[in-house]
Amino acid sequence: MNNKFFNNFLFFLIFLIFTLFIRYYTSSYEVITWDEATYIIAGREVLMGFLPYESLYEMKPPLLYYMYSIPLFFSQSLEAIRIYGIINIAISSFLIFYILKEYIKKNHSILAALSFASIMNYYFWLETSSEIVALPFILLSYIFFKNHEKSHINLFLSGIFISISTLIRLNIAYLVIFMVLFLVIKKIKIKKKIREIFLFGFSGLIPLIFIIIIYYKQDLISLLYAGMVEVSLAYSSENSFLIGIFKYMKTIYKLCYFNPFPFLVLMILFIFMTFKKSLLKKDNKYLILFISGTMFSILITGQGFSHHLILIIPFIVIFIFSKLINSKLLILFRNLIMSIIIIIPLYLSIGPNISLLENDFDVREDHQLWNLSKLIGNSNTKILALDYHLIYFYSNIPHPFKLIHTPALARKTTKNRLIPLQNIGYYNENYIEKAFSPDYDYILCSTRICVEGRPNIENKKIKNLLKNYEIIKTINNFSRWEHTKIGNLLLYKKIKKSD
Repeated sequence: MNNKFFNNFLFFLIFLIFTLFIRYYTSSYEVITWDEATYIIAGREVLMGFLPYESLYEMKPPLLYYMYSIPLFFSQSLEAIRIYGIINIAISSFLIFYILKEYIKKNHSILAALSFASIMNYYFWLETSSEIVALPFILLSYIFFKNHEKSHINLFLSGIFISISTLIRLNIAYLVIFMVLFLVIKKIKIKKKIREIFLFGFSGLIPLIFIIIIYYKQDLISLLYAGMVEVSLAYSSENSFLIGIFKYMKTIYKLCYFNPFPFLVLMILFIFMTFKKSLLKKDNKYLILFISGTMFSILITGQGFSHHLILIIPFIVIFIFSKLINSKLLILFRNLIMSIIIIIPLYLSIGPNISLLENDFDVREDHQLWNLSKLIGNSNTKILALDYHLIYFYSNIPHPFKLIHTPALARKTTKNRLIPLQNIGYYNENYIEKAFSPDYDYILCSTRICVEGRPNIENKKIKNLLKNYEIIKTINNFSRWEHTKIGNLLLYKKIKKSD
C-alpha cells in the first residue's frame, strides 16, 4: 500500500514539474482575461471575514470564493493564484493518468496526461479559471461514479465531488441531471434503483446544505438564492441553446485555426475515434455520459467563451487515448502526433522561462498594472476600472461597487441580470447609471471599451463620461483579445475646471 502511494505520488510530481515548467512563465502575463481578477477579489473578501455576496458580488457559486481564498491565504499575490492553477492542472493530469492506466499501458497513460497538460497551455487558458479549479472534483466524481456498482461508498463520494464542482461552476448542475437520469433509466431492480438515487442525491446535497446553514445563521438566505440561482438563470437565458451551439462552433474554429497544434489535431482525432471500437468497453457508457452531460452544460450557457471548453478537454483526451492506442490506422503516427502536442509547449516555454531566470523571477517589475497602482493608488483615490479591475486588488483603494466584475458595468444586459438582487434590496434600481457619474479621480479601461466600442456595450454612456477626463497614460500591447487583436490600456484623469 505504501509502495503504491509512493508510486502515485511520484507520477503526480512528474506531472506537477512538467506543468510548472510549461506554465510558470505565465506569471509574466499580468492580465490574460478579466475573470481571474474577479475571482481574486472574491477570494480576498472571504479572507476579510465576509460571506460570498455579502459585501461584494460575483455571479458564481459561493464555494468559488473559498477556493480562491486558499492560495491567497498563503500569499496575497497574482503569482500565488497562477501556481494554484498549475497545481490543479497537475492534479487533473494525474487523475487522467489514473483513469487510463487501468485500460492501457502505463507509458501511454503518462503520454495522455502530459498531452492534457500541454493542451491546457493555450494562451486564454493560462489564467487560473474557475473551470481549472473545478476539474479535479469533476474527474474524481467520474472515477467514483463509474465504479459505483462496486460499493455504495463510491456513489456517495461521487455525489460529494460533483456537488463541490457545481458549487464552483453552477452550469455543472446540468451534468448532475444527466447522472441522475442515468441512474433512473438504469436496468436494475426498483428497490436498488431508489436506494442509489437517494444515496447520490443525499450526498450531493451535503455541501449545499452546509452552505445554506451558514447563510441561514446570518439571515442571508434570500441573498444566496438570488445571487447564486436567479442571476445565473438570467445570465444563461440571454442566448438560446442553438445560438450557444453556433458560438461554440465558432470558438472551436478559432482554436483550430490559430492553434493547429494541438486543437486541430485533437478535434480530428476525436471525430475519427468516434467510429473506432473503445478499449473502455463496459465503462464506455460512463465516459459518454460525462462527455454529453458536460457538453450540454457548456452549450446551455450560450456564451461561446473558449475557457468553458476546458471542462470537456479531459474527457476528450481519455476518449481518444482509450481508442487511439490500438488503432491500426494510426499506430505508426500515434506517438509522433502526441509527442508533437507535448514538445511544442515545451519548446515555446524554454525562452520565457530562461528570461525569468535571468531576471531572478522578479516578474512584478514588468507588471504594468502593478506599477500603475503604486503611482496612483492611495486610500483617498477614486478609480473606475471599466476593465483591468485587478488594480483594486493591488491597491488599498476600496472597491467602488458591489459588483466585482466591473467590465459588466458597461454591458447593456447587466441591468437585467441584477433584477433579482434589486428585488431584495441588494442593488439600487439606478445602480448602473450611478456607476457612470463623473465622481472618479481616474478611469482605467481598454481601447476596445473606451475608444472602439463593442456590441452590447453602453458606448454612449462611456463617451459622455469620458468628456470630463483626459488620457494621461497609454500602455500599448497590454493584453491580447480574440486570438489576434492586441489591446491597449488607457488611464484617464479628471479634468480640473478652472475657476
